[in-house]
Amino acid sequence: MNILDLGCGTAKVSGAVGLDVVPLTGVDVLVNLEDRPYPFPANSFDVIYLNDVIEHIPDTIATMEELHRILRPDGRVFIRVVNWNSQYTAMDPTHVRAFTEHSFDFFGKRVGRSYYSQARFDVLRVDKQYNAKVLRWIPSARVLDFLSQYLNNVLEGLHFELRAVKEPGEIAYTGEVGEDLLAALRCPACLKEHADDGTPNPGMLKLVDEQWLLCQNPYCGRKYPLVDDLPIMTEKEGKRWQAFTEKEMPQPPEEYARIPAKTTLGGEVAYPKPPAGLDRALGQLQRKRSLVVVSLLAGLVMGFLLGRGSKRD
Repeated sequence: MNILDLGCGTAKVSGAVGLDVVPLTGVDVLVNLEDRPYPFPANSFDVIYLNDVIEHIPDTIATMEELHRILRPDGRVFIRVVNWNSQYTAMDPTHVRAFTEHSFDFFGKRVGRSYYSQARFDVLRVDKQYNAKVLRWIPSARVLDFLSQYLNNVLEGLHFELRAVKEPGEIAYTGEVGEDLLAALRCPACLKEHADDGTPNPGMLKLVDEQWLLCQNPYCGRKYPLVDDLPIMTEKEGKRWQAFTEKEMPQPPEEYARIPAKTTLGGEVAYPKPPAGLDRALGQLQRKRSLVVVSLLAGLVMGFLLGRGSKRD
């Protein structure tokens, strides 16, 4: 089974091919997820994971169309994303999109509104991750679902399982991507250029000196470096080396050297210790605030239930 983990970071799904824009330990291919197509032929993967990733990518429709292209018929997409009215949606400055439990209905289920794209997905499952503190006081999923529509930070996360709806098509690479990754990769520029003209298996790459992947299209000339066995498949790098002949290729650029697993990009920050007794005071304040919130929630629920009862009478 071919599994892809987009934006895997340091927490790649076991057995998956990991794509990310940062050369972290464990990343298998360096790509910019905003640049499409991704460097694989159509119908390459059985399963794709996007864990806390899709909210960082500007064009959701184009991203879903690309997932549809590289998925095999009936392939699965697993998406984990923060809910639209969770504080974490606005907290992260790199978030550019917000999602609700019905966002992916626009790719098939929502009748009359699925004309934005030809990519079709069935939403097989939506799991909801509620705030742990709220869940402790209100264990009813029905009540929590109602409250989450009107109150912030009740529903924090959404987990989707989607199924790609598509006709069987030619599979250009039939092997296990993880076992022979370089053979599965394609030149993204040629995939884009020949997307609709029927060119068989465009973007084939040739490995040269164990350091470069050269596009075999004589009219393309793009070349992609291998740094620490990491293919750098970005649009920028492909163009950067177009003018070089195969014999002129230099050493791959060092700026893509892998970042060790225990290294942080910003370094560790030493925060001052809080004054003695502050933790206890904050804990007491938190408990008082929780009681107030629970009282308000209980009042809202009772009002809702009483309102429904009066309407029936």
